Amino acid sequence: MRGSARVLVIVVGFVSLSLTAYARFAPLDAPESRGAVPGTVVLDVHGNVLERDASAGLRIPTTIDRVAPRMLQATISAEDRRFLQHVGVDPIAVARALANSSAPSGASTITQQLARRLYLTDDASPLALRKAHEALIALQLEANRSKAEILQLYLNDVYYGRGAYGVEAAARVYFGIGAANLDLAHAAYLAGLPQRPSEYDSVIDAAAHARQSYVLARMVEDGWITKVQADAAAAERVDILPDSLPPIAHQFVAFARAELARLRPDLAGRDGLVIETTLDAGLQSEAERLVGLRLEPLRDRNATDAALVAIEPRTGRILAWVGSATDGDPTHGGEIDMVRTPRQPGSALKPLLYAAAFEHGYTAATPLLDVPSTFATDEGPYTPANFDRSFHGVVPLRVALASSLNVPAVRTLDAIGLDAMLEISHRFGLTTLNSVESYGLALTLGSGEVRLMDLTNAFAAFGAGGMLAEPFAIARVRDTSGRILFDRAPAAPRRVLSAEHAYLVTDILSDPDARIPGFGGVTPFEVPFPAAVKTGTSTGFRDTWTIGFTPNIAIGVWVGNANGAPMLGLAGVEGAGPIWRDAMMAASLSRPMDPFVRPAGIVDATICAPTGLLPGPDCASPTREIFAAGTAPTESERYYVRDVDGRIAIDPPIEARDWARAAGLTLRSDGASAARDALRIVAPVAGTKIYFAPELSSHLVVLRAVAARGIERVTFAVDGLVIGDAPGSDPWLEWPLELGTHTLRASAHLADGSLATVTSAFEVKR
Repeated sequence: MRGSARVLVIVVGFVSLSLTAYARFAPLDAPESRGAVPGTVVLDVHGNVLERDASAGLRIPTTIDRVAPRMLQATISAEDRRFLQHVGVDPIAVARALANSSAPSGASTITQQLARRLYLTDDASPLALRKAHEALIALQLEANRSKAEILQLYLNDVYYGRGAYGVEAAARVYFGIGAANLDLAHAAYLAGLPQRPSEYDSVIDAAAHARQSYVLARMVEDGWITKVQADAAAAERVDILPDSLPPIAHQFVAFARAELARLRPDLAGRDGLVIETTLDAGLQSEAERLVGLRLEPLRDRNATDAALVAIEPRTGRILAWVGSATDGDPTHGGEIDMVRTPRQPGSALKPLLYAAAFEHGYTAATPLLDVPSTFATDEGPYTPANFDRSFHGVVPLRVALASSLNVPAVRTLDAIGLDAMLEISHRFGLTTLNSVESYGLALTLGSGEVRLMDLTNAFAAFGAGGMLAEPFAIARVRDTSGRILFDRAPAAPRRVLSAEHAYLVTDILSDPDARIPGFGGVTPFEVPFPAAVKTGTSTGFRDTWTIGFTPNIAIGVWVGNANGAPMLGLAGVEGAGPIWRDAMMAASLSRPMDPFVRPAGIVDATICAPTGLLPGPDCASPTREIFAAGTAPTESERYYVRDVDGRIAIDPPIEARDWARAAGLTLRSDGASAARDALRIVAPVAGTKIYFAPELSSHLVVLRAVAARGIERVTFAVDGLVIGDAPGSDPWLEWPLELGTHTLRASAHLADGSLATVTSAFEVKR
């Protein structure tokens, strides 16, 4: 008898060692490479499902540390309560199943279920053989993987119904939340589904509630929770999402898929991908709601469509994308994506104009003329007007930009040149502005066409201190096992403007006082945090825009009609402005709104408005202004003068004197200023730096002066060489650029026979 026992022990030991060796060293495909390949799913930045193939399965791989602990506990209690103790096969469960064959309880452990799902789906062997094979694979898995790894594999593969494979997909499909956010009631519900998913997956009915209660009772027995906690969870209302939900941000998803096809053509059209995007589904849903809400009362002004895009300035991440508000209505543009459709931006281009002007020596205090003006063009005389059909005389650049005055903008473009405007526009990514010959001086008023995406990203560069990031939609792509196939490397933004000039533009666009002459004291742009904003309205009221930014987000809004039909007197401040404000407020609820950081190269100085110079002895309006270091004024103004009777009078430039008289202002004697102001160079102004733009075929600069009444001809010379003369009524000539420092001289004979001469030094650089 003793010999038989010894033999039995030896046999058992040999079998045990053999099984251990087999489990440890027998070949087995990696479990991550196994399992069904469901359809591709597109996710937002928080893991919310934007789009999936309803006819295919859904799998969103996750890690065990991103699953709520209650879900782990509920799964173990529901499926394999001795999971943490056994080695893959639970002898106690097997014995219980054999003893109660009339009402069998599940003998398969979590590890065995995983083995069956991953390795034996096509096994047609007899049941006993298949069970033995299942047990052997379970032993192999346990020998080579930790309990945490096995539980993670199981939770990523188990089927919960509704096409959802894995706990993350199930949490999204049933509740619209991530697996990390499952509370006890929701975890117990999900943990009960794998037994009969089709029976419990539609609504919390009696059968589903009974299954949930069963799981909760098991958790109490296993010591995970108390009876009080179980009762509270059973009484909690659990709402299940509809079985089928419409896709979110479908036009953004189309853009994201196209981006993936461009970056990784090998992945395009492939099944079983998890495409992780940059979109914030919460902000997206609110943006869609706000667009619809604000657009509705504008329909009686023939505004039928709107678009919105939100971009993170420092990174280029696209956060929201409303391509259309027509819901596919073919009578109003159907599915045209207005985020990517070029349209005329109106005055929304002016920040780029003045950024270029800063590079040409202008400052926020530079005096600009808002007076009736006519310009000679190839198409004939061009006479721009302001939106309110009035003029404001001599205004600082700050007011001209913030109030969106048209005449100063055209005069500035005329002074710095169309080439400079096009060069900075291309530098900021506005690649659709390429029909150079067709724009003319109306370019700064929006005669070209740009995309909402591009212009919003250009404004984002101001918010990022002059750094332009490439907008993108795809952050990462994984397969259903979690293996990373594409991970977007952080792309370094490129500098397109100095930090000082970017801050000047930002400070002006966020200055409510400087907006008052153009928009009045009440606008839809006021938000409880620093934000810069600019509107635009195209000719004929065909397009209205509002684009603004903080350091954290840039939001651009377009309102109009996809077919280009005009609206009824609807301007950007009324059409797109309220949508922009609402969207910016919505964005502030989920992200910080940091103040703009002032660069070290910005200095303050007291100047005399509107001259931009240091206050003279009779200055009537001293004010503080900011400047890029080295550009603050050093000369004192002579604009304000005291007459012999002690009254303060003004001495404006030649072109503004008629406006001042019409406005009823007190002028210094015309005779006293006539000789001094008989002739003045307005382009290039002293100190201007002009850059060659290699992509442009023509390199001509306009030389322009203004002359007092009675001057018949003005002669221009560069570096002492006379290049021609022009009528005193509109004295200008073109000159081909040459590298180096140059001196422009303009001269004219006055009525008394004397010669008036003025000069301006400028530099041409590469």
